[in-house]
Amino acid sequence: MKKLQLHTKIIIGLILGALFGSFFSVNQNLLEITYNNVSEKTENWKEFSFLRKDSVIKTFYSDDQIAIIKYFKSVKDKKDLKLKLTLSDGSEKLIENPQSIDKVKTIGVMLKPLGDIFVRLLNMIAIPLVLASLIVGAASLTDLKHIAKIGGKTIGFYAMTAIIAITTGLICANLIQPGHIMDQSSKDRLLATYQDEAQSRIEQNIGLDVVSFLVNIVPRNPFKAIADGDFLQIVLFAILTGVFLVQIPREKSQPVIDFFDGLSQTMIVLVEKIMIIAPYAVFTLIAATVAEFGFKILHTLLWYSLTVILGLTILTFIEYPAFLKIFTKVKLKDFFRAQRQVIAVAFSTSSSAATLPVTMDVCEKRLGVPNKIASFVLPLGTTINMDGTALYQAVAAMFIAQVYGFDLTLTQQITIVLTASLAAIGTAPVPGIGLIMLIIVLRSIGVPEEGIALIIGVDRLLDMCRTVPNIIADSLACVVIASSDGELGEIRPDAEYEGAM
Repeated sequence: MKKLQLHTKIIIGLILGALFGSFFSVNQNLLEITYNNVSEKTENWKEFSFLRKDSVIKTFYSDDQIAIIKYFKSVKDKKDLKLKLTLSDGSEKLIENPQSIDKVKTIGVMLKPLGDIFVRLLNMIAIPLVLASLIVGAASLTDLKHIAKIGGKTIGFYAMTAIIAITTGLICANLIQPGHIMDQSSKDRLLATYQDEAQSRIEQNIGLDVVSFLVNIVPRNPFKAIADGDFLQIVLFAILTGVFLVQIPREKSQPVIDFFDGLSQTMIVLVEKIMIIAPYAVFTLIAATVAEFGFKILHTLLWYSLTVILGLTILTFIEYPAFLKIFTKVKLKDFFRAQRQVIAVAFSTSSSAATLPVTMDVCEKRLGVPNKIASFVLPLGTTINMDGTALYQAVAAMFIAQVYGFDLTLTQQITIVLTASLAAIGTAPVPGIGLIMLIIVLRSIGVPEEGIALIIGVDRLLDMCRTVPNIIADSLACVVIASSDGELGEIRPDAEYEGAM
């Protein structure tokens, strides 16, 4: 009997995880309330009221579990706070001195730590792998003009795909008009549930400053850049180190090059060994996501979610294949077969950075991209290439504008293209970068920033989807640039990880 390949195991883990998470989903009508140091599970309420001095200050209903938890956390002064629950049988229950209100975790959520360990292991590898492989690769390029040429091609290709992605998103949003389909009650409920989270994002006050971004590419302290995971600063430092290593006597430079070459090879082997647990990690990550978030929220935002997914599908399976056909001689089937594990890891982790070690290994061993190109193009893409995220921002901006009754002119939509393209490059790498970048886009066209509360509920699920074109574009850029330089090696789409054999 033929042994299952790793990518098949990962896909099975993904499917089983979704089924497991659906079966052991978090009960949306069950809350765990802690009061007077006693925890109690409460379910099947019709009304859930917050009282202060016996006066009702806020009332929620049976489908407002998330809103109840978020509201309780937003109340700073919990002194004299009481809870009054009207249960489904008509009886009432009064709770004094509540200390915490949370969802009741299921086994689907409890398994998530294994998936978190997997993601942390991949993140652990990413920085030393990029640093070591890029130093070795740059040391093999003694011609600075060649490095500048590769850099120019990379940035040009990423800029082109970003503009096309944003335009695709705008076309889909204009054709489907998802914001005009949402009813007022759904809008009010979403705004009430996520307004505090939206406000915290807005208060981060991230601005778009391309000049500062360019200045900040140069690290003051390369070790701090490594500690902070700032890929652009690491790339610059590694390239300069590699280039000028060959400018000193060979007897001094070669031991350094050999050291980083050994470190690079070690990290690659480590990736292969870590990927052995990928199917189980993917199972727990998907199970936890489905169990906690479920698909209920998608009902409210169905047309918005479908619009984003349609745009991402067109980008990934129509536009990217067109680029592959135009710029290379690589067969479409071979390219996507080689990407199976990368896509599964990207979708499961929602992180381009965590997927980077797997992407580098696949590009070099399966797609025939030389290390000196892969180690430059991929880290750069992880930082500045966000095609899926840019498309999502275009759809989200149009959706929010439509819900608020704004009819965006052609000029405003062109502004979305320009702002989202620049934001993808010039925004600092902070948590929740997709939503932060969206705030910048909304400001540029005069749409209320508070509107991000409408889409926060499905952001985690759509984040999984938009990470896939982000990493596919990185791999595509590698193949295109290696092909244009005549350095693309043998394509081996079915090469298996040694660690998984």
